[in-house]
Amino acid sequence: MSRRPPDRSPDDAAAPPHAPRQDAGVRPPLLAVACVLVLGEVLALLVAAGAGVLALTRGDDPGPVLFLVALALGAAALLAAAARGLWSGLRWGRGPVLTAQIMVVITAATWWGAGGGARALVPLVVALVVVAGVLAPRVVAVTSGRRPTG
Repeated sequence: MSRRPPDRSPDDAAAPPHAPRQDAGVRPPLLAVACVLVLGEVLALLVAAGAGVLALTRGDDPGPVLFLVALALGAAALLAAAARGLWSGLRWGRGPVLTAQIMVVITAATWWGAGGGARALVPLVVALVVVAGVLAPRVVAVTSGRRPTG
């Protein structure tokens, strides 16, 4: 005997877990801000991958450079897919996005400690805004199939 959770409509219970929610058209502004900032991070990763490819043309050691280019491209692909998932109202995108923001905060704090100055605050602030946006109650409600309260 299976029972569906009380906070989901019958349409959501029948839909496969990867399908967009029926109410995905109503997106909170914080979700839009978070997705735009995550796409900015994707762009930064793509620029870093491009810089790695340029380093290869200058004759740098290919082993570490190829690893870092592959890592940047993989992270960019995962974050782009996660942002798309969140935008579509799917909850699975929260995990990769929040994990990436933890890494950004750690990197920014390390950069600050190494003398990065005010430039180190930019990724820190971006990461904190993304975390606040993704974890806002209305965004969580939209991306988990529940009706937003308030």
